[in-house]
Amino acid sequence: MVSVTDVTFLVNYILGVPNLMEEQQDYIYDVNGDGMVNVTDVTCLVDKILGIVNPGEEPPAYLTCPDENHPHFIDLGLPSGTKWACCNVGAGKPEAFGGYYSWGETEERTVYRWSTYTLCEGSEDTCKDLGDDIAYTEYDVAHVKWGAYWRMPSKDQILELLDNCTKQWTTLNDVEGRSFTGPSGGTIILPGAGYRLGKDRSDEGRCYYWTSTAVPNSWVSRFYKGNSFGQQYRCWGYSIRPVVCSEK
Repeated sequence: MVSVTDVTFLVNYILGVPNLMEEQQDYIYDVNGDGMVNVTDVTCLVDKILGIVNPGEEPPAYLTCPDENHPHFIDLGLPSGTKWACCNVGAGKPEAFGGYYSWGETEERTVYRWSTYTLCEGSEDTCKDLGDDIAYTEYDVAHVKWGAYWRMPSKDQILELLDNCTKQWTTLNDVEGRSFTGPSGGTIILPGAGYRLGKDRSDEGRCYYWTSTAVPNSWVSRFYKGNSFGQQYRCWGYSIRPVVCSEK
């Protein structure tokens, strides 16, 4: 188990201070694998303890959350190798709704209308052109908020989720949502957070999730007793469930 004690041992090793019982410990001091042992390794080790993925490090993946330190990478066994987050952006647990974001924005708003959408000049026909896909850009709230490998899911990644998982409407801690169990046995639950329009939250109990894809309006996935998928106005506020994939 990686702990604060490991940081102490590593610092002592760098400073040349002998550690008690060192001969009986099997420590790998080059934490980031760059061929050197220095203060960067201490930073990487601290990140490991805090659950932060270091650049170039392959994150651990699980079938279900192993602890309460969310988010986790959940391996559903999908053909593309895409891993899904265990919870929404802005949420601290799998069943929490998290934040509501307009497409391309990275902060929540109190009012969700064209007049308050920051990426237009007050109307749909004045929307800023953000390209066909905003993944890994300054407009990708998952990448901006969580960094590292995280990104918004694309339309194709949502379709892969639908095509390869067993789906069930379920309840987790009194919150309704849609569970997806993949070929690996891994499972995620998307809570039915509804959406935000104007000042109100509507359709609680139904799932609406943005994708990173725009053709020409943004694609949103909708899950209730069945599945549907279509385009939606960018100024509306929807949930974001991040993914991580091996290729950018």
